[in-house]
Amino acid sequence: MKNKPSREDFLRGLTLVYVVLIVSSNVMASKVVNFFGLLIDAGTLTYPLTFMIGDLLAELYGYRAAKHVILWGFAANLMFSLFALAGTLVPAHDPADILAASYDTLFAYNIRILGASFAAYAAGSLTNAGSLVLIRRLTGEKWLAFRTIGSTVVGALIDTALFTVLAWAFTLSAREMLVMGVESYAVKLLYESVIATPAAYGLRRMIRKHVSGF
Repeated sequence: MKNKPSREDFLRGLTLVYVVLIVSSNVMASKVVNFFGLLIDAGTLTYPLTFMIGDLLAELYGYRAAKHVILWGFAANLMFSLFALAGTLVPAHDPADILAASYDTLFAYNIRILGASFAAYAAGSLTNAGSLVLIRRLTGEKWLAFRTIGSTVVGALIDTALFTVLAWAFTLSAREMLVMGVESYAVKLLYESVIATPAAYGLRRMIRKHVSGF
């Protein structure tokens, strides 16, 4: 097949998607939602996809490349949050503007979300990628589902526990935080098992067929 994208081109594409998901998820995390009876932050609806991409990166490119993409996501999230915070420091044209007030509330509070996210993101994502590589060394090419779900069990646990405590302590009650943490963790594992792992199988097959260098 002519004009196949190279593995380097595809890596850049995966990095872009990963960065967009990270930034979007952290903004969405400022809102607590009732998702079919589950108490979670809205970022939980998109954040688990980052684990799927992290799994693919570690699986296809190795831990070093996955770590570099994770750090790019970290840097992009920091830049976005600082720029958004700068917007809150500029006076609104109309002090009574509800939209401007909502913007200030969201992105001023987002600094706490950012700090919690950075700690959870770094620990959880790096653990997820490292766990997948370690499991792959033990299992070889087979058992992709065991690697993706197993690494998420560890990475998502660390990520969810850190984020829930750091983001919501003294804002939600201990019971609410426990419920949110458990339910967010359950959603991430369900997401990984039902959506992300089957998608990872399909994507790995497609990538090896249509991307040169694999």
